[in-house]
Amino acid sequence: MMSAKLVTGDSDSRGSSESSGSDNYVLVPPEGGWGYIVCVGLSVIFIAGTAHQPVFGFIYNDFLDELGVGTGAVTLVYGVFQVTLAIAGFSANIALKRLSLRQVGLIGAGIYTLASFLAIFVESTAQLIITNGLLQGLGMGLLIPVSYTSFNSYFTKKKVLYLSLCKASIGLITMVYPLFIKMTMAEYGFRGTLAIICAISAHSIFGAIVLHPVEWYMVKQPKTCEQIVLIPPTPAVKDSDFDFPLKNGNGNLKIESARSVENMFQPRLNDKRKGSQLLFVTKLGDDRRLSIPVVLIPESNCNSKFNSQDNVYVENLYKAASVHSLGHFGSIAAEPMPIIKNKEGKWQTVVEFLDLSLLKDPVYDSIIFGMALTFFADLTFFTLEPLFLDRNNLSRTEIANIIAIGGASDMVARLLLGVGGQFFAMNSRHMFFSGALFAAIFRTVFIQFTTYTPLLILTGILGALRSLVHISQPIVMAEHVPIERYPPAYGLYMLLAGGLSLSVGPMIGFIRDYTGSYVIAFNMLTVCNLCCVVPWGIEALLARRRSQREKHLQT
Repeated sequence: MMSAKLVTGDSDSRGSSESSGSDNYVLVPPEGGWGYIVCVGLSVIFIAGTAHQPVFGFIYNDFLDELGVGTGAVTLVYGVFQVTLAIAGFSANIALKRLSLRQVGLIGAGIYTLASFLAIFVESTAQLIITNGLLQGLGMGLLIPVSYTSFNSYFTKKKVLYLSLCKASIGLITMVYPLFIKMTMAEYGFRGTLAIICAISAHSIFGAIVLHPVEWYMVKQPKTCEQIVLIPPTPAVKDSDFDFPLKNGNGNLKIESARSVENMFQPRLNDKRKGSQLLFVTKLGDDRRLSIPVVLIPESNCNSKFNSQDNVYVENLYKAASVHSLGHFGSIAAEPMPIIKNKEGKWQTVVEFLDLSLLKDPVYDSIIFGMALTFFADLTFFTLEPLFLDRNNLSRTEIANIIAIGGASDMVARLLLGVGGQFFAMNSRHMFFSGALFAAIFRTVFIQFTTYTPLLILTGILGALRSLVHISQPIVMAEHVPIERYPPAYGLYMLLAGGLSLSVGPMIGFIRDYTGSYVIAFNMLTVCNLCCVVPWGIEALLARRRSQREKHLQT
């Protein structure tokens, strides 16, 4: 016989709760409080780091003409920035193994501010690439996953609401930024404008400073249900191989359902396995029974992070969001991901250090691949749209109106999503899926027209749809992985997005130049959206079938 403990999710919260001496409460994120300041910090970081990027060409146009390099340098600087951003975002996980979120954020903010300061004194294209490409990309690459991780750690139910407000404020500042830069260029000149931008960039340090650890502000909440770990389906030991007489606190046997994580068990092993075993615990009432697999870890190994028999890292198992929502599309994010450990070796060390085991989860792979392609298609479409409009002989005023309508509808949609998030529960994955699907549909309709009025209306619709993608993008991943694994998860996404930008982007550009057709280029962007919609749709159907099958088995 061996005694065992039932491993539950959210171990950090459980430990804190037990140390406080209360078994009736659990520590949860504050859903506000200092989280509001974190929202302000998030907005400040992105305003300081990204608001000036759309007017980069306008700021440096005369300077580049003096150097005789033309606008090709703008593309080169932006490409270096994107590559460095992707690599730095992926590498942020390495820094977070030794430093806190706020420390990594301060390093990123410091690097970005230094880059903005050095940019004031640039005299050549090489210096511009180093400051605005390499250093600024490095700084923002560290700041983005850190700021999103901090935000997601403070909110669980109202992420859409507050992220919508953050994105709306960022978008509003970005819209008025060109007018601001035009004024400063006229008043203070090229170098003076760069000095002002440096001062604005320095505010990213403030944004990083307010990223306090959420553990400082956790609040007590009465326990409403058992905290129990759900793990993906694995070959379970047959019921006949085990007998689990449950004990109560007095050592007497209990025949009722296992409803307390303090229950002990006494298995009769029919084989020589001495590792952790799989137990199916009957949950809920008789009318809503559900067999849930949980991990039982021998007491002698409770302090071990890894059980070699079952190949699962204990410290990374976590609680599912809801037992009720199992099998539904939106709750797929609640299914935890196992961290599988193979044979020891140098490659395995690299995998563990960079947390590449995330890639062994097919749902996570589908998420980052779909999001990266959809996000790339969105940015590329709105970049090429002015050129497409110009090709159709629209006047500059008409083109400006169409672009303005797209930006305004995006802004209004973000505000409406923020208001809607206050009253309705919004599933981030549903939002992203809807945005990707309808953007593909209306983009296909868009290329069928060449006149002003329909293009104006369709751009307004597409602008509103892009808000679904931009707001839900950082939340989708946060709802699929535990918060401690969010930095590497988002870093891998940034690396993939950067790789797609460098590979698919030039390919689409080459095809457009070779064929001379924007229609073909836009159709390829629609295919990128479908690469997200189709796998996610199949996944939803499979989840629905699994849910129906489980309900049928229960009845």
